[in-house]
Amino acid sequence: MNKILRNLVLILFSIIAALLVAEGISRVLFDPIDFLKPKRVSDRILRYRIEPGTGAHDSLGFRNSLVPETADVVAIGDSHTYGISATATDSWPSQLERLTGYKVYNLSLGGYGPAEYLYLMEEYAVRFHPKIIIAGFYLGNDLVDSVRAVYNVPVWKDFRRPGSVLSEEGVTAADEKFSYTIGDWLPGHSVLYRLVSSSFVGDSLRQRRRLKRGEEIVMYENEDIGINTGFTPDERLEGLDLGRPEVREGLELSLEFFRRMSELAVRNNIEFLVVMIPTKESVFKDYIEGNKGLPSSREIDELIENEHEVNKIVKSFFHTNGIDYVDTLEPLSNRAGKEQLYPNNFGGHTNKNGYRIIAESVKNNLGNN
Repeated sequence: MNKILRNLVLILFSIIAALLVAEGISRVLFDPIDFLKPKRVSDRILRYRIEPGTGAHDSLGFRNSLVPETADVVAIGDSHTYGISATATDSWPSQLERLTGYKVYNLSLGGYGPAEYLYLMEEYAVRFHPKIIIAGFYLGNDLVDSVRAVYNVPVWKDFRRPGSVLSEEGVTAADEKFSYTIGDWLPGHSVLYRLVSSSFVGDSLRQRRRLKRGEEIVMYENEDIGINTGFTPDERLEGLDLGRPEVREGLELSLEFFRRMSELAVRNNIEFLVVMIPTKESVFKDYIEGNKGLPSSREIDELIENEHEVNKIVKSFFHTNGIDYVDTLEPLSNRAGKEQLYPNNFGGHTNKNGYRIIAESVKNNLGNN
C-alpha cells in the first residue's frame, strides 16, 4: 500500500512539474497579455474597468506593456480597437505604430462606447500630450452603448432627454458581472490553460453554446473565393435598427459625444480623428445582401440598409462639424473576397489582416492632414 501511495505521489508531482515547465515555456513563447484573462472591477463612471496589472495589462489597466510618459497617438475605443481576435501587437493601434513610427498608446476596452471615450479622453488621453487622438467608432453597438451609459450612469444624467420614451421607461443596463471566483483564477494566471481554451477548440465550444441558447448564427461558405465565416444579424440589427427609439437616441447621443471630443481636442491643440468601423455583415455585403438562400436573409438586408443610413447621417454630421474621419468599410470590403479578414466562426471582430487594413486606412488619412 505504501509503495502504491509513493508511486501516486511521484506521478502527481511529475505531472505538476511538467505543467509548470510547460507554463514557463508558454510564457517564453507567447506574450501573457494575449492570453491571460484580466480581472474586471466596477467603476463609477466607466461602469467597469480592468484591475491594473491583471492579465498582464499595464498599470492603468489597458492592453499595453507599460504606461509611457508621452505618446504621439492615443487610440480610444471598444473591443475593435482593443484588438479582440488578434494579439496585442496585431491590434490596429499597434500596427499603426509600426507603419508610422509614432508611439501609439491603446486606451480601449470591450463594451465601452462614446460616453466612455469622452471620459477617457478627458481623464487620460490629453495627459499623454499626443499629437493625435483617434477614436474607433464601431457602428454595430456604439449607439446602444451611448444610451446605456447615459440612462444608467448618474454622471451622464444631463444628457437624458426629458419627455423621451427612454426617460419614462428607462434603459436596461448591460449584464455586467464582476464576481471573481476560484474558477477565474486559472484563466487569469495560466497561459497554458488559455492557449487551449482560447484556441479553435475553445471557439467551437463557445459557438456551440450560443447555438444551444437559441442564438441565430448564419454560416456562409464560398469555396471559390475562400470565404468561410459566420454572422449574427439579429444581434447586430438590435444595435442599428433606426425603428427603435433607443437606437435613434443613441445615434444623437453618440454624435454629441464625438462633437465634445472634437472640441476638447481643439482646446488642447490636438488633432482628432474618428475611425468608422463597420459590421462584419456590411463588409460582406456583396456576398450576403439579397441572398435568399441564407437563414435570416431579411434581417441581414435590414441590418445592411440601416447601417448604410446611419453611415450617411454620421458622415453628414462630421462634415458639418468639421470632424475628420476615415471610413474603413470600403477598404475592408475590397479585400473581403481576397484574404481572410475574420475568424471562421461567429466572431464579429477582424483578425490581424482586418486590423492591418484599418491601420493602413488610418495611416493614409494621417498623411492627408
